[in-house]
Amino acid sequence: MLFNLLIGSILLGAVHAAIPNHWLPVALIGRSESWSLRETLGVAALSGFFHTLSTVVLGVLIGAIGVELSERLEDQTRWIASLLLIFMGLVYFAVHNPHSAHEHVPKGLSGRSKGAIIGTLALAMLLSPCLEIETFFFTAGTLGWAAVATLSIAYTVVTIGCMVGLTALSFRGLAQLHWHWLEHHEKQITGGILIALGILNFFIEL
Repeated sequence: MLFNLLIGSILLGAVHAAIPNHWLPVALIGRSESWSLRETLGVAALSGFFHTLSTVVLGVLIGAIGVELSERLEDQTRWIASLLLIFMGLVYFAVHNPHSAHEHVPKGLSGRSKGAIIGTLALAMLLSPCLEIETFFFTAGTLGWAAVATLSIAYTVVTIGCMVGLTALSFRGLAQLHWHWLEHHEKQITGGILIALGILNFFIEL
């Protein structure tokens, strides 16, 4: 099951990190403020760190519930975790809204100092954890703390790596792809990953 979780977390982390409002603001601000590529990527990495920090802290707390549940309901944790993944996947399909508005650049940053801009971006990312991945942490908790730690590291590396990489492409003008399609269909993609992982966990234990 841990292998399934790692694959799912890598896919979900990459999809989530690829949404433009995770990296495009840094690239746009970096270019408008005449930051170097190195400075811009440093800010992207810092933003990604704070984003994953709040996500992982919340995930560890949720993982603790999975650990506690596995100790009390050892024989039932596998199907409970699978059903929870499928249920959350259906929820994301239900709340999907392709016409929802997305703000790419936080307002009020024009004319601010570099420190204020970086602080605002970092705070915005800290206060917007990836809630989609939290179900994975619960499932990892049913496998023990080592699984929670492994999931935390994998998610952090993938998320920060994707954010920095896409920021670099955008900064150089190479990210002229239809990223908005991904932005407007994130809930459906997330739901599909969760449902597929739930079914896989139920029938195949890896």
